[in-house]
Amino acid sequence: MMLNKQGCSFKKKGFTLVELITVIILISVLSVSVFSRFSGTSGFAEYTYQAKLISGLRNMQTRAMHDTRNDYCFQINFDSTTPAFGPPTLNYVSDTASDKEATCETDIEFGNPEYLTTNATEMTDAGVSLSTLPSFNFISFNSLGQPIDATGELTCSGQCKIVLTDEQAVSVCIESQGYIHACE
Repeated sequence: MMLNKQGCSFKKKGFTLVELITVIILISVLSVSVFSRFSGTSGFAEYTYQAKLISGLRNMQTRAMHDTRNDYCFQINFDSTTPAFGPPTLNYVSDTASDKEATCETDIEFGNPEYLTTNATEMTDAGVSLSTLPSFNFISFNSLGQPIDATGELTCSGQCKIVLTDEQAVSVCIESQGYIHACE
């Protein structure tokens, strides 16, 4: 026992060596097990493409609502085999028949701005696959922002869904009224 200045006895307080070693071992075990959950890009790629797809669809929908010229298609095409998405062209400048037809093609022009399209192997390299429910190759929009098919008829009567899958599956839904959102 030790005495303080007033002559009272007290015990030294502190941790024992066994307690300190136990805490260090627990912290190291937790850090090793938790580190694997926070390292790597697992789960991020599909959410990145989900946000990119929502942005591209909303951009094309806005173009359709602002540009009401006839015979132009405002659409985003989907390729589930490669996988990729994007518009066939962004050439809406002239009124020639070939330019109007080019906006309705079902291929993807990969030279478009990055915010509207993926490149040819981008999603494959990231390990992300793409599927559409019900099966469709493109989504077009009319001047009211509603999804339409190639004949101009309203589509997505219940809901159209684009599913992006890697380690997790995330979806983009398009409602019949034109609401585009992330969904389950």
